[in-house]
Amino acid sequence: MVSAMTSKERVLAAMRREPVDHVPCVCVFNPLSPTQRRHHRWNFPWSEAASYEERLRYELEVLGIDHLVPAGVSLTAPHPEVRAKVWREGDVLHKVFTTPAGDLHAAVLFTEEWPHGDDIPFFSDFNVGHYVKPWIRDEADLRCFTYVHRLDPSAARLAAARESLSAARRLADRHGLAVNASGGLGLTGAQHLFGAADLCIASIDNPGLVHAYLDHDHQINLRTLEVIGESGCVDTVRRNGFYETADFYSPAQLTDFLAGRLTAEADCAHAYGMTMSYTVNTGVMPILDHLAAVPLDTLVGIDIAFHGVDLARIKATLGDRKSFFIGPSSTYHIWHGAELCRQAVRDCIEVFGRTGLVITPCVSSHSIMPWENTLAMLDEWRRCR
Repeated sequence: MVSAMTSKERVLAAMRREPVDHVPCVCVFNPLSPTQRRHHRWNFPWSEAASYEERLRYELEVLGIDHLVPAGVSLTAPHPEVRAKVWREGDVLHKVFTTPAGDLHAAVLFTEEWPHGDDIPFFSDFNVGHYVKPWIRDEADLRCFTYVHRLDPSAARLAAARESLSAARRLADRHGLAVNASGGLGLTGAQHLFGAADLCIASIDNPGLVHAYLDHDHQINLRTLEVIGESGCVDTVRRNGFYETADFYSPAQLTDFLAGRLTAEADCAHAYGMTMSYTVNTGVMPILDHLAAVPLDTLVGIDIAFHGVDLARIKATLGDRKSFFIGPSSTYHIWHGAELCRQAVRDCIEVFGRTGLVITPCVSSHSIMPWENTLAMLDEWRRCR
């Protein structure tokens, strides 16, 4: 038997594959944007206007689940000579950054599904389906991009980052929680900038361009990890690998593009005593060996309802070296029924055991999904944990 743990102790022990007092449960509750929610009812038991701390109290006091306090750090800022301009031509929205290397231009279809108003951000899933012209197509675009999205070494930027991290730590300590910081986007961010199809083509026809982008991203990630680690405020860092899977690339490509960079980033996190987790959702089965070779501690969000997913094989290949945030599929179980959610919880505990396991909806419970299905997942977790 293991003595009673705080949430922080429990979640971090699970991530490190150490004994726990019971299997933890961490939920991501995704409100979705108003555009995504159109024609759907809000089903979360808190209001759309609820603050983060109000929602946190509900999670801890009513639902009785674990929680990772998020910490966001931005160490990038445009070069001082960069200027931006936005305009519309009919149903096409344009944005241009004028930089010392030339103009960086993107254009999107401005439809009722476009959620960003009169702006085109760099990193948004919505870009991909709306692009008329993506941010990056060639080396000239990338050179311009590095002037807009560049490391800002200023004392003011570092001070703001450290204060943000300290605030997350203070909140977490009040509730006995762990702090999780974001740790980079890699090919996920590249897809936002290039577009999905164009990035896949570039990975074959112009891999040097993809490597050059990833080098730029990697240097920002490493410095961000250093600042996060030096603060002493963060327990775990999560890399977003959502689009770094065999849905888009071969295992050999992923090893070429990512293995060395992911290893260096995980080693950096570990040097500061932080664990490193990695979000992957679909396209996982062909890349198990690739994932096994990279020293990431935890895999987050594998969709267990996706065609061909074999939990026993995942456990056999990765289970002695990785922990898992895993549970009912948000795209299947949480949409379609309480008993499906209960069975998914039972399946995950049966396959992965009670070491190295955190029950979670994969990848999140959405505000438009039937709330009773999320409650069924939580009830089964309490019964089985």
